[in-house]
Amino acid sequence: MLIYPNSMFYLSRRINFILRNILTFFLLLIIFRISFFLFFNSTSESYAFLTLIKAIFIGIKFDLRLAVMLSFPHFILSVIPYVNLTNSYLVKQLSKIYNYIAIIFLLLFYSVDFGHYSYLGRRVDISVIGFLENPSISSQMIWESYPVILILFILSLVFVAFKYLFELTYKILIRNQQVISIRKRILLVCINSLIILFSLWGTIKQYPLRWSDAFFTNNSFISALGLNPLLYYNDTRRFAKDDFDILRTKKYYPQLSNYFLISRPDSINLNYSRSFSSSTNKNSQPNIIIIFLESVGANRLSAIGNPLNATPNLDKIINDGILFSRFYVPFIGTARSVFTMVTGIPDVARVKTSSRNPRINKQYSIINDFQNYEKHYIMGGSAGWANIRGFLQLNIDDLTITELDDLESPRLDVWGVSDHDLFKESHQIFKNIDSDKPFFAIIQTATNHRPYSIPNDVKGFEIQNLSKDELSRAGFNSLDQYNAMRLLDHAVGEYFSYAKSSSYFENTVFFLFGDHGTSDPWAEHMPLSDYELLLRSYHVPFIIYGNRLKQKGIIRNEVSMLPDLMPTAAGFAGISYHNQTLGQDLMSLKKGQDSYALIVGKDRGFPTIGIMGNQFYLTMYHDGTNIKLYDLKSEGSLKNIKDNHPNMTIKYSELVKGFYETSKYMLYHNSELFKP
Repeated sequence: MLIYPNSMFYLSRRINFILRNILTFFLLLIIFRISFFLFFNSTSESYAFLTLIKAIFIGIKFDLRLAVMLSFPHFILSVIPYVNLTNSYLVKQLSKIYNYIAIIFLLLFYSVDFGHYSYLGRRVDISVIGFLENPSISSQMIWESYPVILILFILSLVFVAFKYLFELTYKILIRNQQVISIRKRILLVCINSLIILFSLWGTIKQYPLRWSDAFFTNNSFISALGLNPLLYYNDTRRFAKDDFDILRTKKYYPQLSNYFLISRPDSINLNYSRSFSSSTNKNSQPNIIIIFLESVGANRLSAIGNPLNATPNLDKIINDGILFSRFYVPFIGTARSVFTMVTGIPDVARVKTSSRNPRINKQYSIINDFQNYEKHYIMGGSAGWANIRGFLQLNIDDLTITELDDLESPRLDVWGVSDHDLFKESHQIFKNIDSDKPFFAIIQTATNHRPYSIPNDVKGFEIQNLSKDELSRAGFNSLDQYNAMRLLDHAVGEYFSYAKSSSYFENTVFFLFGDHGTSDPWAEHMPLSDYELLLRSYHVPFIIYGNRLKQKGIIRNEVSMLPDLMPTAAGFAGISYHNQTLGQDLMSLKKGQDSYALIVGKDRGFPTIGIMGNQFYLTMYHDGTNIKLYDLKSEGSLKNIKDNHPNMTIKYSELVKGFYETSKYMLYHNSELFKP
């Protein structure tokens, strides 16, 4: 990719020098990659040849990115006016010293990486810093475990060899200068800049190459082979601190173990495990389809009082299904809702989202308990967004991901194909599944989102015009937002119109939920608390629908949250499953039983945590200060009543801390099935 024939590229000494530096670094990294494969490839490992090739190809792209990044100082030293690599002996010597230091650093880092993988079976991440807490013990362990003298001798030979190769690149700088026209100079810079940018981006797709792309398989060796350890270490460096407190988690364990009815509580090992067995015949297990409604808050539904009739199709489904009218997502953000839905753990990570954190990307999921199910995740855009592809592939066995590149429909906007086309292609996938085998599927919609694109060829849909005042009073921020909501509802209605005529419909239970609401004007049909406490962004619909429902047209008012979705789906599927999350089967809740929802947000820039109960809502800063308690059944503007209800304030304060601290702990301790 970076080797050019004898052409105008060779007219520029500095460009030629930089490219050869990149190639030399690249060669060293390729040698490391080949060595890793030869050292750690085991005959006991089982993988397909094409899987191996894919991992190597991904790894090579990472290596090229690192080679370009390592050459950045040479870019800078080349463009300094007058005092640059071609004119200054001192600058040239600085450049050489940098290269030698870089070689030594790479040799030592990869040596640590090889030893780390040999010892723990994983590439180096930020956790390696923990070994420095006891340097004498770590040094002795290394001396006794590895042939240190031989390793140092081999590293010295490699250093000498690459020192020589780098020396050769400097000979380019001393050859006679050639005059290059302005046009060729501009062309040279543009072409090389494009090549460099492509090398850094790593792909021609919408999202750049990320560490999660290496985790396209459950085979740990193949995933490790696809990583570049230095880049991977840098990605984990941002998540250096374990964001949980074991002592606080244990403090609140008795309260939560009692709430979740843990049959064998264990405050030492923190057992949250519950197993549910089922005698349902596998032949009678239903299909499960979860429909992810982008940016749909509960205040959008006519069934909850919205006067603008933006959701006639969802309202019709509610009339024939079950609506949980007080359902909340723990954190605002689509990627966080994906993570929470799959794992059952509120994504409360304070640094980016959990799907982006390579240190906690491995999670246990109830989805894997759908053992005899064919599994699909279908989205209209790229699964490279927020590392979702890697997160899903790593944690869900035998999952087929269908994304933008796999769809035949034309792209609508930045989020991919229109929701109408997404549903049509999803329907076709479901029709082609063998009817003798049940399937589990998630459809993630996306176009009810800025820029609110509306296709021109949607049959039966017409844009409506309403005044700004009408929209604002109903909680809509703009006419585009209102019509985008109507368009998503139309797509849902259209999907069910042809799904009902299919063979799979009769044996399917559908679950529809909003991934988050939006921060819009106060919807006057909603309680004032919905606006004043910013709950409109967390309060979303959760609808269960299908011919297999024993009760229909039911509105359930219990407080519930997104982690409850997967246990509820497992309950409807009639499968035996294991639950070690903060979710519970909502259909098992008894009338009058207390239930709660964790809410994480901000108050004037300060991180807050809150707990929603049947009547009260308590919020505080994440450090436990600025506690406020509200009675949601009071009329008018809400007041902080914590001083009037000290016992309730204490109870809710302990609950919110328990849910929050346990969520943080679970993010780091949910990779495997808990065995008490």
